[in-house]
This record gives sequence, structure tokens and C-alpha cells, in this order.
Amino acid sequence: MKKRRFVLLFAIFLFCVAQVQAQWDVLFSRSWTARTYYNPSFAGETDKIQVSGTYKYLWANIENAPRHIFLSVDMPVEFWGLQHGIGIQTFSNAIGNERNSLLAAQYTYKQKFGKGMLNIGVQAGTYALNFDAASINLSADSAKNNRKIIKANLTDKKTVDLNAGISWTTNNFHIGAAVMHINQPSFYFIPSENTANDSTFSKIAVSYNFMAGCNITAFHPLFEIQPAVLLLTNFTDTRLQTILRMVYNKNYSAGASWNGNEGYSFFAGAVIENVEVGYAYDLYLSGIGKNSGGNHEVSFRYRLPIELFKRNPMPYKSIRLL
Repeated sequence: MKKRRFVLLFAIFLFCVAQVQAQWDVLFSRSWTARTYYNPSFAGETDKIQVSGTYKYLWANIENAPRHIFLSVDMPVEFWGLQHGIGIQTFSNAIGNERNSLLAAQYTYKQKFGKGMLNIGVQAGTYALNFDAASINLSADSAKNNRKIIKANLTDKKTVDLNAGISWTTNNFHIGAAVMHINQPSFYFIPSENTANDSTFSKIAVSYNFMAGCNITAFHPLFEIQPAVLLLTNFTDTRLQTILRMVYNKNYSAGASWNGNEGYSFFAGAVIENVEVGYAYDLYLSGIGKNSGGNHEVSFRYRLPIELFKRNPMPYKSIRLL
């Protein structure tokens, strides 16, 4: 009973504050390979060391188009007779020559709960900010025959960024909720020739996410259907991704997702020498991306047995004088 009450109170904490700014957070097309980006409680989710990465290139035909790079390593650990998860991740968001960079560490407390594992995770990191990701806009560059170009308000700040999340996982199901940018990192815009001389104060708004997914054995034992959903919101800007993925023999996959009013994503992947690699293409139906040539995304995921890094016990030798 106490466990359930704690879970309920923690979930209320995650969703108790509403903000009214555009989102800083990225909607990855192959989001299942980047769960720890959204929710630190997925660190140490498997019994292996997991290395994953994603590169996303938005709006390919527009100058200064955003580029996102995400890399993470996580693993389970055990100490004091309890199970835990730890991880480290880097994330960078760039437009033109400007880049925001995050380096963060994650910790997860894991507890057996029902038929699965209850995970409560926290993340703390340092954000080096050079532009306001919420201010990205599409402008016409008069010096280049009014060619479309991406611009944003510039800044120069290093700040702390805090996340927290909770999840419940089994072999064939996962569900989780998280809050990002709990401390609302603040910064000032650098004045430009088109703005007033005074710097303008801003902050990264608190955002929330919810995800769930499962594995369903289909019409043949070698086929699995893996539906999933991901919701990102700050209660002003909401983005919904619904995923339908088909996996054959655990080595080949393909599928599509609906990304709300933005459009659709199509993806495929394969496992090659124990490395899962994949590609996704986003087709826009509205917004900046409609006439941009779409988004391209590549990702990988590699899982290593922890035993590879453990020392083998020395064989016992008995020496006798006969």
C-alpha cells in the first residue's frame, strides 16, 4: 500500500506545474532507441551495458536547419543488496554555427513491483547554451535572394538542468512519465541590431512526457508487432507520436508513426553483428517542414554483456607434496 501511495504522489509531482513556452525537447522518430533522453528511469533497463546514439537532421532544404545528436551509455548495477541503474548522456542541438550542449548523469532506483520492475530515476547535467531553441523561426535572407533561413535568439550561458522520471517495465511492456527542466534554467538573450539594447530574460520551460509500448506476438512466432505512444507537452505546445513497428526474427524491422498535425514518419532497421541500426524519414503535412525536404534520422543501439568486463575467478589450485 505504501509503495502505491508513493508512486501516486510522485506521478502527481511530475505533472503539477504548467508552463506556457514552446518546447526545447526533440521528438525523435525512432524514440524507442532514446528512452533515456526523455526519462532517466529507463537507465539500466536491461541486464546489459547499452550504448545508443541518434543523429537527426531537420528541414534538409533550409539553411541553418537544426541538427540533433544524442549519445548515451547506461547499465544496471547492484550494491547494498539493491538494484540500481546508472547512465551518462550527451545531447547537442545546433543551427548553423550555434550549438547547445548537454552533459548529464543519471541514477535509477529499481524495485520489484508486481510482475515487473518499478524504476524511479533522476538526472543532473550541465547545459551550455548559445541560442534559445524555443525562439527558432523561419526568415527570409535578403542578402541571398530572400532564401529561407533558420534563425533564433542568441545567448551565452552555462547552467544546471534537472530531470526526473518514473517507469514500470516487464519483458513485453513499458510505461513511464517524466518531467524535464525541473529547475527551469534561465538565461539572457544577447541583444542584436534588430532588438533593443537591453538583454531579455528567458528560461527553459518545464516540460512533461508520457510513453508506453508493448510487444505482441503476431500471426507467426517470428513476427512481433510493437505499438508505442509518446506524448510531449508543456501544456501550450503538445506533440503526440503513435508508433506501429513490425519486427521479424528480432533482426529486421519496419514501420510508421503518426506525429499529430506535423505529419508521418517511416522507418526501417536491422541488427548487424549485434548492432541495431536504423533510418527514419519524416514527411511533413504542415508547419516549417512542409516545403523543407523533410527530416532524416539515423540511429544505433549496441548491448554488451556485463560479464565481458568482470574478472574471471582464478582457478583453485592445491599443491601437495607426495
